[in-house]
Amino acid sequence: MYREVSVETMPVPQRIRSWQDAVSETIFPVEASYRQPDSFNAILRNWDLGTATLTWMKSDEIRYIRGTQHVQSDNEDNIIVSFSSDSEIFFAQDGIELTCPKKQFFIEKGRTPSDFIQTRPNEVWCLKIPLASVKRHIRSLDPYFGRVFDGDTGVGGLLFDMIRHVPLRFGSSQQISAEGVGNTFIELVILALQSDKNAANSSQTSVQRAHLGRVERFVKQNIGNPSLSLDMIAGACNISVRYLHTLFQGSGLSVAQWIRDTRLEACRAQLAEGHRKESISEIAYRWGFSDQAQFCRHFKARYGMTPREMRAAASSAREQSKTID
Repeated sequence: MYREVSVETMPVPQRIRSWQDAVSETIFPVEASYRQPDSFNAILRNWDLGTATLTWMKSDEIRYIRGTQHVQSDNEDNIIVSFSSDSEIFFAQDGIELTCPKKQFFIEKGRTPSDFIQTRPNEVWCLKIPLASVKRHIRSLDPYFGRVFDGDTGVGGLLFDMIRHVPLRFGSSQQISAEGVGNTFIELVILALQSDKNAANSSQTSVQRAHLGRVERFVKQNIGNPSLSLDMIAGACNISVRYLHTLFQGSGLSVAQWIRDTRLEACRAQLAEGHRKESISEIAYRWGFSDQAQFCRHFKARYGMTPREMRAAASSAREQSKTID
């Protein structure tokens, strides 16, 4: 079965209600929140693929909130595999927040409240799969929730390519081997998840990942504070310093190394913007480096050039680009 909903020509009140109803009926019950309801525009296409269903949504900025009341009104137990085509998606569930860049994907639980935020116009592909169909192949999905997977290369890229070809190959036709296509997508989802070494090797529980999410948010909010310390982080997140270290075990980086690398990357990004007028020391201080010599030493060790060389290279590339234009 094929379904299409476009709200472009509808009056505003009907447009808002019709879109929320369309999403709730094809994916699962949600409450939609619109940044600009008077000018909101969207189109949805949905294909029944037997075991799975595929939904393509092209819309302006929007937020989907799935609360406890929505979960209780839904008798089905599914997972949703969401691919972002053109811009970022911000998603939160079970105390874990993630940012899904374009051409990447993530999975969400159908029986748990969630918050899905799209701050720019975007095309989103959602593959709805019965949880039981996946658990026949993967005993526990816990390591895979709250993570972002590659939809541009490897098995994930192949899956996304095939999904995007559904409208081109089948359009609105109902004369397709729906069950076979749906099963193929499910098998590729399973293979893509199992191919992700980070998730497959993760022994963290959902509680640990929730704590780690709080740690990451606090650090990013305070990354410019030179006094940021492990004691400060642990205290703000209501955990012990020892447990804080435990959360980073297996990541290949200590907490201190991760903070330093996060700061270095922020500095690198701004130094690469050739139009910036701030001094190198001002940029370094903004991101929490109070010792200029130490900053330069760490920067060269990580990027193979000094901050000054990085800035010069960026300026040179910018000038060459102007010449070519």
